[in-house]
Amino acid sequence: MSQDRRSFLKTTAKAGAITAVAGIAITACSNTKVEQKEVVKGKSRKQEVLYQKSKYWDSYYKVAY
Repeated sequence: MSQDRRSFLKTTAKAGAITAVAGIAITACSNTKVEQKEVVKGKSRKQEVLYQKSKYWDSYYKVAY
């Protein structure tokens, strides 16, 4: 039973590797490039708050440094 499982895993691994190499080769050979022409901007008027001073942040920074 373990021989059957091993042979199955070997075959599956080989097929997966061949598929990955073929996919990479096809991608490398294609001349199409995806380019983003402009930056996507939202319409929200809210400001993004990245940091807000609190006692929890202070204790975190004391432990981190």
